Amino acid sequence: MKKINYVSGQKVNNHGICYISDVQPFIGKTGRSRRACLFKCKCGNTFISNLQDVIGNKRTSCGCKKGVSIKIYKEGDFINGIKFIKTCGTVNNAQRAIFECPICKNHWESSVGNIQGGNTKSCCSIKRGWSRSQWIKLSNVAKLYKIKLFNENESFIKIGITTTSISKRFQSIPYRYEILKVIEGDSGYIFDLENKIKKLFKKHRYTPLIKFKGETECYKI
Repeated sequence: MKKINYVSGQKVNNHGICYISDVQPFIGKTGRSRRACLFKCKCGNTFISNLQDVIGNKRTSCGCKKGVSIKIYKEGDFINGIKFIKTCGTVNNAQRAIFECPICKNHWESSVGNIQGGNTKSCCSIKRGWSRSQWIKLSNVAKLYKIKLFNENESFIKIGITTTSISKRFQSIPYRYEILKVIEGDSGYIFDLENKIKKLFKKHRYTPLIKFKGETECYKI
């Protein structure tokens, strides 16, 4: 489809929404790129949305019609104590973004409204794994780590991947740790490598005595 060029201030639908500028495209879970733009609502607020949703009148306001306070966040902003990383666009008129978990420091995707309303306070209550496409969308580079966790009563290995530093990732783990190996590289490659290694270690799985996020990725030494 031929790209339509808009002029800043031009109305793009019959609800009085005006185009301001293009922004970084939204990347969906399938890896498909969608054109995203900054718009000005009839009420005067600005918001970011998928262009086709606005043109097709699926997006009819910044949220003011529903009594929702819309704000454009930038990296490093905090919403109810949770760090905003980057926007993921809108899904069914709901803003979604990547946040940094205040507990484990991992990054995860959530609804901005859930964070604003206090319904979601961390990723640690979400019992799900990340897909390969989610890791790639989150960051181009990731780290695969092999860490020894221990205290006076236990000693075992944890294997996993992260997009943040090892010190950040393990600052909330209830064990002392020793770094045995870290491999940094392309997110897709690191994700595949982690899966291969975990299959090899599967029969050596270990359940720690103290529960923490990531306890299912632990193995006997």
